[in-house]
Amino acid sequence: MVNFARRLKVPGYHSWGYNDEVCPPTSTFAAYNIISAPKQLLIAPQQGHTTIRQQTDPIEAWLLARLGVRK
Repeated sequence: MVNFARRLKVPGYHSWGYNDEVCPPTSTFAAYNIISAPKQLLIAPQQGHTTIRQQTDPIEAWLLARLGVRK
């Protein structure tokens, strides 16, 4: 994942669960840290390999703001 993350050139909003056993935080942090494009991070401390509303709502708001959509 780190090798591909180096190639990112577009802004991104990244989120993952701190207790994810499928994609461990150590690998996702390594990839996130190598991204040089503008980025934002949201960690879900109690979450595993699923998403919850507390993650999806901010992601949706970030995306809509980038698209110029007002809610």
